[in-house]
Amino acid sequence: MADGPDLHRDPARAPAGAKGRIRVVHAADLHLDSPLRGLGRLSEDGLADSGLADRLRRAPREAFDNLVDHCLSTLPPLLVLAGDLYDGDWTDYSTGVHFTDRMRDLHDAGVQVVAVRGNHDAASAITRSLTLPPNVTVLPVDAPGTRVFDDLGLAVHGQGFATQSVGSNLALDYPPPVPGLINIGVLHTSVQGYAGHDPYAPCSLEDLTGSGYEYYALGHVHSRRILATGATTVAFSGNLQGRHVRETGPKGALEVLLTQGEPVRIDFLPMDVARWESIEVDLGTADDECGAYDLVDAAIGRARQEAGDRPVVARVRLTGTSPLAGRLADAESVGHEIRPRAARHEVAVEKIRSDVVTPADRRRMPAGQRAALGEIIERTLAAPRSLRDEKTFATDLQALRSEFQQYARDTDTDLASDECLAALVREACEILLARADGGEL
Repeated sequence: MADGPDLHRDPARAPAGAKGRIRVVHAADLHLDSPLRGLGRLSEDGLADSGLADRLRRAPREAFDNLVDHCLSTLPPLLVLAGDLYDGDWTDYSTGVHFTDRMRDLHDAGVQVVAVRGNHDAASAITRSLTLPPNVTVLPVDAPGTRVFDDLGLAVHGQGFATQSVGSNLALDYPPPVPGLINIGVLHTSVQGYAGHDPYAPCSLEDLTGSGYEYYALGHVHSRRILATGATTVAFSGNLQGRHVRETGPKGALEVLLTQGEPVRIDFLPMDVARWESIEVDLGTADDECGAYDLVDAAIGRARQEAGDRPVVARVRLTGTSPLAGRLADAESVGHEIRPRAARHEVAVEKIRSDVVTPADRRRMPAGQRAALGEIIERTLAAPRSLRDEKTFATDLQALRSEFQQYARDTDTDLASDECLAALVREACEILLARADGGEL
């Protein structure tokens, strides 16, 4: 996929209505007005009352507005929305009003819209109550439907979600392509082999490439992916705006140029207003703490520069081998150093993690004691529920318990979950070992 200039800036772009050729914008997973997660640290960064905080909170709506404004300025004949326009059973109807108003703007400009409902839309009261302008076609949820645009030489096929959880393979019932037209399939799905998302409307890639359509516009997976090219091109556009730290990097829509008998051309259109990044900094070359923090400051500055004029929310991970490992293991003191620096770059730090290790020749804990500590850690990880047992802790290692308690206070996760407890204690153990190796225990 090309991450080059927008198609409307390309002088070789085909006219919108050329025979056998059409330009389509493909977007999905708008999650309109849904909150960004992981912004609780804004107050610690001194950003809670700033314009940055307000911009982050408005990011999903502004990203949607960027999409509509792009369509108004470039006038593609068709905008395809592949599900999850909304974010569940919202009761704030201003969200739906705003969506409808922007669809009217597209109607007045002559831009058609075809959408399917995703799993979040199926749970949305807003979705069921909206009266949309005539340029918007919402494909049915009880069976696949087809919208034919004779004037565009185009047929769009798709089916939305009737309920929040659809476990059947909807793609198997999609109709054959309409002869003589360019055919597009629209589906909200977790294609088999792409982990990390709920298995809704699962299908195989072969189900899609065997359809005979020129293009399959997919939604549900929030990362941008081109799954297949050739006779049938299959793509996830990803979401318009990253909403948490696992959705890093540029987000937006795809502009798709479809020409009968020729390869499909796809260009990425960035639409995000704020950007999430995972910043990893190797501190192995730092001579002292000041030098270490200068390296972190430079890495944060680069991430901000790469995001253009967008603010950044970042998770910072410190790595490398350094005698400073013990001192850098204290999350609170490290945060007091890094967060103000990040704020000066308009970067909000969601989390800081230190995986810096002490050089082998500087480790102060005797090998026998370190091995014994490792055994205790492994025993605890094998039975994380023992962390809830005061007596068990007393007979193991008090330092480990204090580290766990500190981490537990800093999280909003479910401490009743063994999986959560194991993850927390693993992080605490890494810090404990760093301090032990640095002679701080």
